[in-house]
Amino acid sequence: MEFVMFEDVDGLEVFVNPERVIWVREYPNQVTVISCGQDDRFAVRLAPAHAVAALGKTAR
Repeated sequence: MEFVMFEDVDGLEVFVNPERVIWVREYPNQVTVISCGQDDRFAVRLAPAHAVAALGKTAR
């Protein structure tokens, strides 16, 4: 199992399994949310394209 480390908007480390990511969405104030399910959402301060690239995925 592989994990990718992000820093959330509170400065805490979050480890995300790229295989469980459902969607990545940008919100106001330069916040991007990574969703791994209904209750597993993480807010980071990255552009959505950077978050997707960090997960080792490509955007179409």
